[in-house]
Amino acid sequence: MKKYISLLIIFLFVIVLAGCSFLKNKTELSDMDAIKKRGYLIVGVKSDSPPFGYYKDGKLVGIDIEIAHNIANYIFKNDSPANIKFVKVNAQNRIQKLNSKEVDILVATMSINEKRKLVMSFSIPYFVANQKIMVRKTSKISHLQYFNKNGRLAVVMGTTGEKISRLIAPNARLIGARTYNEAYNLLLNSQVDAILGDDCILAGYNDGRFKIVNRAYSREYYAVAIRKDEHSKDLLNCINAAITVLLDEKKLNLIKSRYFIY
Repeated sequence: MKKYISLLIIFLFVIVLAGCSFLKNKTELSDMDAIKKRGYLIVGVKSDSPPFGYYKDGKLVGIDIEIAHNIANYIFKNDSPANIKFVKVNAQNRIQKLNSKEVDILVATMSINEKRKLVMSFSIPYFVANQKIMVRKTSKISHLQYFNKNGRLAVVMGTTGEKISRLIAPNARLIGARTYNEAYNLLLNSQVDAILGDDCILAGYNDGRFKIVNRAYSREYYAVAIRKDEHSKDLLNCINAAITVLLDEKKLNLIKSRYFIY
């Protein structure tokens, strides 16, 4: 009798576990379904990286901002401003904000690399940048290796520029900045001799008092980042489709041209 009771308990236990698993799978929405149910897309963007994300006349504008709007429009099949919400991120906190689900996606000058692929997924690329140095207009500095023995170099911490500087100029005196704006002010006030960063962003800060040395140290492929999760696959497919439309219809070139990038 005890044997049958034990078997019955085990059987009931298995049924309960199966039921819980079924209910969990039944109620857990995919990222895409959760976004549609909420009614708007939450996007992590930068606000200090012209021409990709920055403030102009009190309004958040830029290439990344327009791409994010296009993705939201593609998801909701309308171009209502209510279909998107922006959250400001920086190089140090953007991955954490994504994986903690504070944002749905990142459209924040995020370069694809193998290390990041371990913790997030990427869309197809929408932009290609190059790592270069920006110096004062009168500077004689012509290469990154100069900083192995001389001067001070600013890099934005948490970016690929930090990694490149340690590879090419391992003995350089690095001055870490939290943002490109902070790095720019260091150069402006002669606290550093150069900034290493993405050439397109550096160009956005060049007001004529600086020059970008025409020597590239890496190619950076910008893409939209999403969580590396089974529930994110539909969202990734949708983002790729939205970017493909921008590329195929040459709308992305039009967006770039509005910010003087061709």
